[in-house]
Amino acid sequence: MALKTLGAKMVSPMQCRTVTEVMPTWRALWRQRMRWERGALENVGAYGLTRTTLIYWLQQLGIGYGTIALNAYLLLMLITVLAADGFHILWFWAAMGSIFVIERIVTVWAVGWRGRAIALPLVIEIGYDLVLQAVFVKSLIDIATGRASGWNYVPRQVAQ
Repeated sequence: MALKTLGAKMVSPMQCRTVTEVMPTWRALWRQRMRWERGALENVGAYGLTRTTLIYWLQQLGIGYGTIALNAYLLLMLITVLAADGFHILWFWAAMGSIFVIERIVTVWAVGWRGRAIALPLVIEIGYDLVLQAVFVKSLIDIATGRASGWNYVPRQVAQ
């Protein structure tokens, strides 16, 4: 962000490939994501709102909106299910929801059948999103309360 603020153009060669390590446990995933999210929030806070940081601010605002929207929706659904006498599926909305499932399957198609099988029940991704949203909220709370951050190093598994 410092280089972009100074006007540098970020480019990478076509042959450049990046790999994100899969975290072996939920605890390791939590620590990794806390490090990433806290860093992102602290960076946009440190650089302020500028032409360079606008996209990063919009990303964080989008995460915040998504956190509020998804959790409000889930709470509303819970209240509705508890208060209603019955449950009826409206096929129009079921079809609209299936568009999201299809989109998730298409985006992981190249991974193979395992990726498609994980994408099919959208509830897995919603659960993952709830974890990421909890990380976002925890990061905001930690920054607001002045809690010190650490690197949260996640030991690398040695391949055998």
